[in-house]
Amino acid sequence: MSRQAEIVDALQDHGFQSVRELAQRFDVTPSTVRRDLERLERMDLIRRTHGGAIPVQQSETPHQFKEELHLPEKAAIGRAMAERVLHGQTIILDGGTTNLEVARHLDHQRLTVVTNDLRIGLEIARKGTMHLVFIGGELLPNAFTMWGPTSVHQLSNLRVDVAIFGADTVNDEGLFNSSSYEMELKRLMRSVAKEAFFVADSSKFGREALFKAFGVDDFTAGITDDLLDPIRASHFPIPIIQASVQRK
Repeated sequence: MSRQAEIVDALQDHGFQSVRELAQRFDVTPSTVRRDLERLERMDLIRRTHGGAIPVQQSETPHQFKEELHLPEKAAIGRAMAERVLHGQTIILDGGTTNLEVARHLDHQRLTVVTNDLRIGLEIARKGTMHLVFIGGELLPNAFTMWGPTSVHQLSNLRVDVAIFGADTVNDEGLFNSSSYEMELKRLMRSVAKEAFFVADSSKFGREALFKAFGVDDFTAGITDDLLDPIRASHFPIPIIQASVQRK
């Protein structure tokens, strides 16, 4: 995993971090951390301050680093969610790296998958045993998901068994996203599904994000990894399933 990706993630989680703290965390020299911070600042991902750095904004981890973070946790979540999909169902897979892991773990012979995520669509197409329904539209900036009036019109004519959603953050109030672009489409996905699950690794719990997409009660259950405090998980009004992560 990229150290720079982890630095950005740490800043998103905790705010200001000193050079000394980051050097100790990653077992590198302060000069190495400073070079990392210089590069990240040029990418407009962080802002250097006296003795350390802060995130540019408190939002989701930048897309270019998302696939590098929490890979074992996302794989475990993807496996656990795929096991709960039944043969013959029609499912919606919302966009995102965790749902990409759900797609990778689907091995059903009879399954219809609806998605607006290019990578997920390609993953399902490669399997050759499933029926893919791809939601078209306009490509979101700096993402792999489609949105817009065309997406809404196409989706409004569908009915599915299960919708599976990712999230930028999860808290007691529900699922939140850092951008409002996909709010209408996500809520429409939920409205055409008989039931819904969310998938989110433990780092997403308790973060800050601006736009509320769903309440917790909109879901049958959520699936996360076993790094989430079980007591914290037990406080939700729906089951929070903690997938066991295979660690080296």
